[in-house]
Amino acid sequence: MLDRLRVPDLTFPDVEFGTNETPWDLAILLYRGGAAARADSVETLITSSALGAPDFERLELVSELHAEINTALAGGNSRDTAADQIKILRMLFSFADDASLPLTLAAVTETYCAWSDFLLHRTRLKRKPSKKASLSNRPLTMRSAYNYAAVVGTLLDRVLQRHTRIIELTRLRWKSRRKSAVGVQAEKQNLEDTFAFGHMLQDICDRLPRSVVLSAQLPFEIKLRNGESFTPSSTRPLPPGTDVDANVGGRHFLVNLRIEAELMMFIGQTGMNAAQASCLTLRRFSYTSHNDGYEVSEYKRRANRKVLFEIFKEYKSHFERYLEWRRTLFPESNVLLFPFIRFDSRQDVRFDAARLRVICCKLNRRFVGPRQLRNTRVNWLLRRTGDPETTAETNQHAKRTLLHIYHRPSLQRAMVQSARFWAVVDPHLTKTESVAPGECAGTPKEEPEIAKKAPKPDCARKSGCLWCDDHRDIDSFEYVWALASFAQLKLYELTKVDLRALGEDVPPAQLVVDRIQEKLEWFEQSTEVHREWVAEARARIAEGWYHPDFEVELAEQEGSL
Repeated sequence: MLDRLRVPDLTFPDVEFGTNETPWDLAILLYRGGAAARADSVETLITSSALGAPDFERLELVSELHAEINTALAGGNSRDTAADQIKILRMLFSFADDASLPLTLAAVTETYCAWSDFLLHRTRLKRKPSKKASLSNRPLTMRSAYNYAAVVGTLLDRVLQRHTRIIELTRLRWKSRRKSAVGVQAEKQNLEDTFAFGHMLQDICDRLPRSVVLSAQLPFEIKLRNGESFTPSSTRPLPPGTDVDANVGGRHFLVNLRIEAELMMFIGQTGMNAAQASCLTLRRFSYTSHNDGYEVSEYKRRANRKVLFEIFKEYKSHFERYLEWRRTLFPESNVLLFPFIRFDSRQDVRFDAARLRVICCKLNRRFVGPRQLRNTRVNWLLRRTGDPETTAETNQHAKRTLLHIYHRPSLQRAMVQSARFWAVVDPHLTKTESVAPGECAGTPKEEPEIAKKAPKPDCARKSGCLWCDDHRDIDSFEYVWALASFAQLKLYELTKVDLRALGEDVPPAQLVVDRIQEKLEWFEQSTEVHREWVAEARARIAEGWYHPDFEVELAEQEGSL
């Protein structure tokens, strides 16, 4: 029997436990073998003296650890965090029992370092363990090993009042996961899965109004918009005396399914994590317009209000509908915003969306969990706003946390941003319209080998474009036809030039014709398709069929206007 005269109370009286749940008691850590035993059998083992007498050398350490966990719970730490701490503490004590290592305040640092070496060893195991291998000897990832050591290390840092982190004494190192860019197809598939999951949530909420929950004939079939259907059911009867306001009887599983779908939709809309959302209490909400949605706070007559969460404007009507449904079914319950009907009367159980997971499995759909919903929302907002600071503020994160944890690199966005960057930096990609046929960057610059009498580039005359370093040919028949038409215009100008007055100088119009002919000859000799373009362009010029950009000027030269 536990010696309560010498062992202090190491339980957690302020934590609520279910009827089938074993209350936590750190007194089991005082017994060698107690940490490895099943929690529901430890009391029997202690009573029967199977674990022997308590090791009072551990008492000071265990009492300090108990005080730290209790203090954190009183300060607002979640029940789940405390449960994880106790679970991993039992791993450390179990290792120390097997290795016969001391667990005192003076020696716990060395024992902790030995345990971290054991965790490191497990990260190096490559073989798949046999089914008979114990959980303590199975392979670990470096991230899992580090997490285990960090949870216990944080407690020991406080207990030992250390100025440096105890985990820094170990060889365990945090390995950040390398973020690889999400390809266009993968990003598209991710959004499609998320939208399909959201449509399913909406359909479940729409098909479970108050009338169905209270009076529909069972089994009740829920049909989705894509034609699929499923029939939710539960073989577990509602225990007598369960605190339920509305008389739902054996339909409690329909109520829980609607609440689960509503909670998942709420997480996707607000970006709140599952633990926070499931613990929200029902209040009288007020809405204030903000950006493209609403800031939601508790209604108060005074101006000092605290924003609880933000929603998109389209979600407000759906949220109000849910609040009316919830108040109707639970008129006397003003505690939780999402009050699941539970069999052990506990409301602080970790939300795992088990019902929706089962439905997705039956329908062969991809389940999108709360973390991925939040991640998709963050990246969608970041893509839409292009502003990390605004996105971080909207999702209640620090900018560094947003970029380091939530931001997912996107190949598609990188390609778009790269194209925009080079469109600004590279003048040849701005595609400024040229005076002559072709394109340019709008910054005239002479070619090194420009002829002496050739027209100088000035963005005012078509002829000057032909000797501009920024001028660009276009790989199209339209361009070839325009060049041939421009050459014909210059040939008409040559007929009006007095060549005797020029002496040996070559007239500029002749230089333009020669330059155009060089370009046409290059097209002719490059490929068969280009040769056909040149032949067709010359045939059209011979017929008097000119490019629209030059037909008015050529008509004036021919006197047909």
